[in-house]
Amino acid sequence: MSRRWYVPTAVFAAVLMVAMSVVLGARSITAQDATPAAGDTAEMAHPGHIHLGTCDTLGEVVFPLTDATAPGMNGSPVAEASPLTDSALASPEASPTAGMGEVVASSTTENVGASLADIIAGGHAINFHESAENIQNYIACGDVTGDGTETELTIELQELNGSGYMGQATLTDNGDGTTDVLVELMMVDGSMATPTA
Repeated sequence: MSRRWYVPTAVFAAVLMVAMSVVLGARSITAQDATPAAGDTAEMAHPGHIHLGTCDTLGEVVFPLTDATAPGMNGSPVAEASPLTDSALASPEASPTAGMGEVVASSTTENVGASLADIIAGGHAINFHESAENIQNYIACGDVTGDGTETELTIELQELNGSGYMGQATLTDNGDGTTDVLVELMMVDGSMATPTA
């Protein structure tokens, strides 16, 4: 009699163990899917804006910029002769960010509604965010400063909040009261680019 109870109990225990491993395995997969790997952060779209103020005291957004996305993704085309890929490699001292790593995200915004001189004179900063979902997390920022007579200005974007991103923005005056803005973001050497929460 006791032998008959032993077999069903053993079968029941085996079925229970299989069911638990399936449930726990599904939870593990879900957790992995919810947390992007370090390499996946470069695939995100990073919203950018021109703000009033400086990176230390960002004011309101005055001009939206095209999201910075990985090269080849939809969003912003990569310039053919980028300051970080061609000229910086030929002359490392030409760029303060040369040698920091390859471009992982770029943004091209045409015809921003102000001349370069007005952007410089108005006290502005260019700021990029982790993602649309985490818009409060700033990842790279640079103050737009110059003497106001330039037709092209390149500024450095400094890493913010341990994001792992830095880069540069090139602003080109179009001569018609508008400005084009090319932004390139790179990984800081040795960083896994895991944005802070």
